[in-house]
Amino acid sequence: MEEDVIFIHGFISSSAFWTETLFPNFSESAKSKYRFIAVDLLGFGRSPKPTDSLYTLREHVEMIERSVLEPHKVKSFHIVAHSLGCILALALSVKHPASVKSLTL
Repeated sequence: MEEDVIFIHGFISSSAFWTETLFPNFSESAKSKYRFIAVDLLGFGRSPKPTDSLYTLREHVEMIERSVLEPHKVKSFHIVAHSLGCILALALSVKHPASVKSLTL
């Protein structure tokens, strides 16, 4: 059974930070054991840039829940985060303590 790993990028970045540098270098063994999910935070990469958002911590966490956890049926997961993503990773960990298997900041 695959384990989910969510990658959260930093400020002035996007999911490409992970998908273009790290993901291509994963071994076949890692690819068969884990499902890698790279998030585009609100207003970054291909994520929507809402005009009515204050881009708060809560809005970012809710966006990750709505766009990743719920549609991909992610129940337990590892988090790998960089820069601004670390703050969001900590907030996700606090909100979903039973679901986070590991946290790499």
